[in-house]
Amino acid sequence: MKLTESVNLVGGAAYGYSAVGDCNIYLVDCNGEYALIDAGGGSGVKQILGNVRRMGFNENDIRAILLTHCHFDHIGGAYELKKATGCELMAHEADAASIENLDENTLPDMAKERGISFRAPKLDRLLHDGEDVQVGDATFHVAHTPGHTPGCISIYFEEKDGAIGLFTGDIASSMGRLGFINGPGFDLNSWKRSLKRLIAIKPERMYPGHNTFVLSGALEQLRQTDDKMNSPWTTIVTSIG
Repeated sequence: MKLTESVNLVGGAAYGYSAVGDCNIYLVDCNGEYALIDAGGGSGVKQILGNVRRMGFNENDIRAILLTHCHFDHIGGAYELKKATGCELMAHEADAASIENLDENTLPDMAKERGISFRAPKLDRLLHDGEDVQVGDATFHVAHTPGHTPGCISIYFEEKDGAIGLFTGDIASSMGRLGFINGPGFDLNSWKRSLKRLIAIKPERMYPGHNTFVLSGALEQLRQTDDKMNSPWTTIVTSIG
């Protein structure tokens, strides 16, 4: 599904676009080379690769997978996607041990309850706050935005038309939705600070790990989320994701 000249949706359970348990998976066209943002839960890898091919992209030109955080629905497909494409697999250093060891921060019991199983991947590169990742002619800027997990990152870049696109993982979603869980690694105060940082980026577009992508007016939607996160009832768990 082509979203903009730069960004394509190639997986996601919410749209019936890959397997149940998959987050949104995005392919970024970097002029002949490609990057994937997140990898899904693992059951939808064949569908994801099929979508990549159907849209006219060659999976062998995928150079990197950037994982926004360590939860199973974002990392489960990483091992198989890396094997199929030969790309580099990247995540923030604070979530690296969880990803490579599948500890409690990856929510393994939840994955098992949903019938999802997968292999732990080996990371090729540990990312840090303020670091840049170059793929083709695109420069991806890494912002450490903890709160959902200790190593959550958001990734922003300048799209082909000059707009700033922001991949938020699960730290922010559309329409101010608060889809977090009070699980291992969750920290409300860190989450609040992370949202302030995303607002400072002033993105035009937002591509969350779940729910609807935002092709204009992303900054106002981030401000709406910020307002909700600072309301007295934000300790209520609203949904998983």
